[in-house]
Amino acid sequence: MTNNRNKYSPEFRKETVEYVLTTGKSALRASKELGIGVSTLQRWLAGYRKTNDLPSSSEERGTRPRVAQTDKNLLDKLKETEKALKLKDKELNEEREKVEILKKSLHIFMQPRE
Repeated sequence: MTNNRNKYSPEFRKETVEYVLTTGKSALRASKELGIGVSTLQRWLAGYRKTNDLPSSSEERGTRPRVAQTDKNLLDKLKETEKALKLKDKELNEEREKVEILKKSLHIFMQPRE
């Protein structure tokens, strides 16, 4: 069985990706024209975009907003804050339960003895 890995040279991959990006053709159409697997071409495109800090295809189409590094930092901070908030909510609920127990016990002890 032959190994199909590294079948295409890095130069060919780069030229193919640049062809797709400059012509605006879809990966499906370009892969059919060039006789390359669609998933292979999509993987090349994703790698090229990531390496050159270009928006992904979904970001380019507007189906997913591009998230800048500062936004990622803000999202991380938001997650940490939400986690801390959940912890504080849990603590608050425990304290409320304690207060309810104290109220009930106070009510029991305040009743006159017979």
